[in-house]
Parts: sequence; structure tokens; C-alpha cells
Amino acid sequence: MNDMLIPITMFIAAAVVLWKFIDSRQKVRTMALEKGSIDENMKYLFGSQSKPNRFAALKWGLAALFIGVALLLSIPLQAFSWAQIHQGELITGLIFTGGGLAFLMYYMIVAKAERSEDA
Repeated sequence: MNDMLIPITMFIAAAVVLWKFIDSRQKVRTMALEKGSIDENMKYLFGSQSKPNRFAALKWGLAALFIGVALLLSIPLQAFSWAQIHQGELITGLIFTGGGLAFLMYYMIVAKAERSEDA
């Protein structure tokens, strides 16, 4: 139990530090934009978008779903003799195929939604 506690604590601490660093940078950028102390050219670099991406959760949800399905598919496929020899390649290939399909599906959904908004 104690052997697992130290690595878990280290990962949590690293995640919190990274989260706070990114959050503080975002707050500084927002404050600078609100005060108006930044010219128009710098606003582009700070990433002030006119329209937020409302499909961001869909993209990562589809990616997680398809990668999970790919991992579940790798379990029964490992029963074949050729899969025993190429087990690492099988799992890696399925993960990349699932992720690629998820991003293609995301692109099609967003493109269709943007076409319907423009019409």
C-alpha cells in the first residue's frame, strides 16, 4: 500500500502544479486584455477567439470512446496465434485506428453543424 502511495501523490502534485500554472497564465492574459494595455496585434497572439469551440468535449469524448473500444477489441483478438506474436503492434494499431476514426467522425460532425449554421 505504501509503495503505491508515493507515486500517486507525486502524479497528483505534478498535476496540481501544472493546472495552477496554466490557470494563472490565463488569468494574467485575461486581466491584460480587460485593461486594454495590449494592442490589437498582441490580442491575436493571446488567442482571444471570437467564438469558443463548443464541440471540444465531443472531440475528446469520441476519442476516449473509440480508444476504449479498440482496447476492448484487442482482448478477443489476442486469442489468435498471429496476435500472440504481434501483440504490441496489434494493440498500438487498434489504438491509433480508433483515435483516427474518432477524429474523422468529429470532423464530419462539426463540418455538418457549421454548414447548417451558415445556411
